[in-house]
Amino acid sequence: MDSYDEQQVTEDAYTFLKSNSTASLQFGENAQDVSYIFAPDGRLVIPVMVAMLQPCNTIMFVPDYSDNCMEMHVSLHQFDEHAHGALVDRWQVYHGEPPDVQWALVDIDATRFHEMFIDGEGLCRENALKDIERTICKTLNENKDAVRKQCHKETGVDVTDPFVVGVDPLGIDIRAPFGIVRIQAPVPFASSQQVMQYFAIV
Repeated sequence: MDSYDEQQVTEDAYTFLKSNSTASLQFGENAQDVSYIFAPDGRLVIPVMVAMLQPCNTIMFVPDYSDNCMEMHVSLHQFDEHAHGALVDRWQVYHGEPPDVQWALVDIDATRFHEMFIDGEGLCRENALKDIERTICKTLNENKDAVRKQCHKETGVDVTDPFVVGVDPLGIDIRAPFGIVRIQAPVPFASSQQVMQYFAIV
């Protein structure tokens, strides 16, 4: 695989990871469904059972274990929810009340995607819009009709009461009653103005 192919596969894998929000976590001989978010520094955040934190071979299958899934070999690092309350709050905004009371940051060690292996570091990227993300979300949530219209146009999903929970250069995350709907950016967003233009908000 030449460098161009490797770079393209990494980009495709990152887009796939951003387009999903659920996974099946295999730890030892056990498995558990989890929902994840991205921390501002690019790592994943998940609620975990104590058993998941024990030293063992840990694999995340995104969005679940299937023939076309992404297979990520990962390391879990427990964190204190009181010391990192913003991460917990962010997860709850996306997914609601957590099923478990422990929390972990996820480091991706290596990934298999479309039968190709990728260095996990290429999938950990800081959100370039993190400093203005909250403001963008607030403005979009004040213009729900525009968000609903664009969501239906781009995804075919009609979310009656859309609530924007995340923004990054590659797209917009919208919370719906049935889960997270992702709108892919036609070109990477570089500014708040670009996002508003996309939603025809003046």
